[in-house]
Amino acid sequence: MSENEVVANQKTILGHQASILENQKALLQNQAAILKNQSALDEILANQKAILANQKTILANQKEVAVPHR
Repeated sequence: MSENEVVANQKTILGHQASILENQKALLQNQAAILKNQSALDEILANQKAILANQKTILANQKEVAVPHR
């Protein structure tokens, strides 16, 4: 293999390594976005649980009001 071929191969390898690094960077950015989304989903779930608890309290209060007091 000539010196020119070796240099050409090294340039190709460096180009591939640069592409791999860009892909890894994109993957890390995607993982960060996924974690952010998961955190938002966790917050939504907590809010939904709180809403459900409030709805149960409202229902209990409505039942209490509906019962004729003697």
